[in-house]
Amino acid sequence: MLAINAGRLTPLCHLVDAVWGEDPPATARGQIQFCVSSLRKVFHRLGHAGAIRTDPVGYALEVASDGIDRDVFLRKVSQARDGVAAGESERAADLLREALALWRGPALLGLPSPILQRAATELDEHRIRVVQERIRLDLDLGQHDRVTAELRGLVEEHPLAEPFHVLLMLALYRSGRQADALEVARRARSVLLEELGVDPGCELQTLERAILNHDASLDFVASHTAAPLVSSVARAVPPASASAFGGAQSVGPAAASVPEPCLSQDEQARDEGAAPRHLPASLGDFSGRESQVEAIKSIVVSARQSPHSRYTVPIVAVSGPGGVGKTALAVRVAHELAELFPDGHLYADMQATQDQQPVANVASRFLFALGVRGEALPDEPQERLALLRSQLAERQVLIVLDDVALERHVKALLPGGAGCAVIITSRVRLSGLDGAHQIDLDVFDDEQSREMIRRIVGRDRVAEDPAATSELLQLCGGLPLALRIAGARLAARPHWPVSKFVRRLSNEARCLDEFSHNGVELRSSISMTYDGLDSAARLLFRRCALIRSADFPAWIAAALLDTDIVEAEDLLEQLVDARLIDTVHCADQPVSRYRLHSLLRVYAWEQLVKNESAAEYGEALERVVGGWLLLAERVHRVQHGGDFLVLRGTGRRWLPPGTTSQDIGSFGTGLFDEEPSKLDVESHWLVDAVRQTARSGLDELCWDLALTAVTLFELGGHVDDWRETAQLALAATERSGNRRGEAAMRYSMGTLRMFQKRLAEADEWYGTALGLFREIGDDHGVALVLRYAAHIAWMQDRHAEMLAKYHEALSLMCSVGDRIGEAHILCALARAALAEEDFASAEPMLRTALEIAQQFDSPQIEAQARFSLSDLHCVFGDVDSTRHELNRVLRIVRGYGDQIGEAYSLQGLARLKRTLGEHDAARQILLNALEIAQHNADPWIEAIVLFDLGILEAENGKADVAVQRLAGAQVLFRQIGSASWSSRANAAIVSIIDVGPVSSAARYAVIR
Repeated sequence: MLAINAGRLTPLCHLVDAVWGEDPPATARGQIQFCVSSLRKVFHRLGHAGAIRTDPVGYALEVASDGIDRDVFLRKVSQARDGVAAGESERAADLLREALALWRGPALLGLPSPILQRAATELDEHRIRVVQERIRLDLDLGQHDRVTAELRGLVEEHPLAEPFHVLLMLALYRSGRQADALEVARRARSVLLEELGVDPGCELQTLERAILNHDASLDFVASHTAAPLVSSVARAVPPASASAFGGAQSVGPAAASVPEPCLSQDEQARDEGAAPRHLPASLGDFSGRESQVEAIKSIVVSARQSPHSRYTVPIVAVSGPGGVGKTALAVRVAHELAELFPDGHLYADMQATQDQQPVANVASRFLFALGVRGEALPDEPQERLALLRSQLAERQVLIVLDDVALERHVKALLPGGAGCAVIITSRVRLSGLDGAHQIDLDVFDDEQSREMIRRIVGRDRVAEDPAATSELLQLCGGLPLALRIAGARLAARPHWPVSKFVRRLSNEARCLDEFSHNGVELRSSISMTYDGLDSAARLLFRRCALIRSADFPAWIAAALLDTDIVEAEDLLEQLVDARLIDTVHCADQPVSRYRLHSLLRVYAWEQLVKNESAAEYGEALERVVGGWLLLAERVHRVQHGGDFLVLRGTGRRWLPPGTTSQDIGSFGTGLFDEEPSKLDVESHWLVDAVRQTARSGLDELCWDLALTAVTLFELGGHVDDWRETAQLALAATERSGNRRGEAAMRYSMGTLRMFQKRLAEADEWYGTALGLFREIGDDHGVALVLRYAAHIAWMQDRHAEMLAKYHEALSLMCSVGDRIGEAHILCALARAALAEEDFASAEPMLRTALEIAQQFDSPQIEAQARFSLSDLHCVFGDVDSTRHELNRVLRIVRGYGDQIGEAYSLQGLARLKRTLGEHDAARQILLNALEIAQHNADPWIEAIVLFDLGILEAENGKADVAVQRLAGAQVLFRQIGSASWSSRANAAIVSIIDVGPVSSAARYAVIR
């Protein structure tokens, strides 16, 4: 999946879908993270460190274009097509052969994932199209004898692919084998009738007649002109469609790829001058929609060949947001289908059609174009529409209805004649059109966007500054209209570097002003849709500009409007129907999320500041952050059994009208109805909320949310998110003089440093936080700081200081009623007692801590208490109780996603296995714990596991391995500042070296 999306972000949920489909295991996220970690190591060994980039949403593979076989293949195909355009057919054919030589069988063979198989199907279909292009070139170069055998194999492999039959017929005919060519046609007809129940297409029938008549246009004529494929091959065999990957035109002439229709003599004798030709010109640089072009053509052609073709009119409805290229697609397809409709092509721009009269006016224009003059037009609109259907009943006419606002307008203009076809574009999905084929257009991906800019601006100019081009594509957000305007402005100003235009676009205040060129404006395209909304939908749309996250859940819309979820969802769906907001679906999330395009957000912000006061939209933002704060608090409560081990600010929490805090699971993102760790993948929302409160001066909400979110960041190992939010909130509280908030953020920064085992820095942060909390008289804050400061003292062997701080913190926790804080400190004091072999003191403290954890349903404290109890059982030789407690701990920490806790649990189980003499099992468990510790960058548990591995290997007589493990542990202990553990590791190393021979490599590890 990462290679398929190389250069683009692959969301973690998509990776889970690709591996497990609709039924992923509970550990799916962790397994994906381990796999990515392993891949990173492989890339690092191969000299590609940093090839995989981590994003809050997922991962991206970033390697050179020549590192992906698919990209090399596509580049060679593109070069071949450029060669054809330059008249270099032989070079183009060689390039296509080189491209095809990269293939070693079907794409992604042996990978059963449906998602990967869809990608593999696209790749395989693209390869087949390239094979056809290469054979066409060979035929044009007179190599018909050379390709005959290959074509026979391709016909056998793809019996339903008419292009291969056609190419084989032409190759055989040029080889002087007319009878064999006609036999291929007979077999093709038989296979198609038997398998599909259809006759061959016009392409094959036309070629068959030409072969029967010895048509001279089929003969090979050597040509060295600049357009080598405008030849008998092109006339006899229309070119294949353009690639859906590269967006470039297929090898062949610029003519449409739809075959010439099979016309009767009467049809050929029809007066062509009377047929209307209303289609606008197609864009010369049209690109990026080749797959949709082929899909629409296939729908229309298949419908005309269907057994029901006498009764039904093929209707294609293309929908998408303004500026996405609906009209360009419809016009291009209409031109490519034009020859199938000899009686004409009608086009109407339906923009702003709001009632029945304008529809009747469109019908009048169509009737006039079909030869009905003014005196014959009925006065009544319904009679005009009936006359239009009568005129179209016996004709073959293609109708394009562009920018339709209402379904009833479309229904009124639909023809009754089955020989016609209708292509409709609309900003809303016209789901009420019975039998219509729906084509939904989305914005371009990066490669489609880049190809469009190349075609408008020129490849050389784009290649001069690839970084600025990439930034331009990001600013355009894949919106074709924005890309077209940007490209046109750059093309009109050849002296501008791309970077200059990018700088102008980067100013959000005037961004939309830059998207205007020669009367084409992005703003007017958006406003047309916005103005058509009702007042409530417009209010929600413009307030969505306040949300800076990539996407958001439905409850945020309710917070923006201070309404209930159902009403907000209804308004969101109005915006989705109007294509002003997109839906985002992810398999591991139970509810939909919504996304606002970056350029639409700029327009929404313009409308927001124009129509509302800063106080109004400021209150809306506070409600959103208040909702996030409430949800983050629930995650903390589930984890810790209540509002324990955390400070609370005075910022207002938000609930939908008519609900209480007990209803929070029913209005949340859907992530809060199950284990809280499921919020892990969406932590970027909380980060964005903290950023916005910091920018908006909401310092109380800012620090409150930043501190509450630490529970999530710690569980998921989101160190960067933790650091950013704490720094933002610290700066905000310092600016406003919020002393309690500043103290809380200094405490958070210290905890982050302790989490990273940067103990000296942690001590400094805790020192300033403790001073502030004591100054303002916040006993709870003092207790929270002291318990972690005591933990640092324990890790650095400052025993007396540790005990003093723990006992003061315990007293304060009891006085403020923080029972889980009390239990946490009891666990820590019990661990210290166990280290001193004071088992009589340790056990009652652990029992009390366990009772508190169970009373308040705190899984974290229960896991800590049971882990220490397992040590106590082990001391007294109670193997069954030790194993029972450790297994319970492992289930608990895995249940709430605590990977560091899992590493500790595995280390404890390994020690038990070693005690029982099960050394192989102990080694494997320790290796698993080591991988988890290294993945989560926790040097303390990593050092402990390395120490245990070293002792285990020494007991098994593997002195070299043992010394290297212990040396690694000693280095980590020194970095942390734990002299006692460093001494223990050193003593173990010395004893191993004294006992037996140790290699120079192992000795070097010790010296280093």
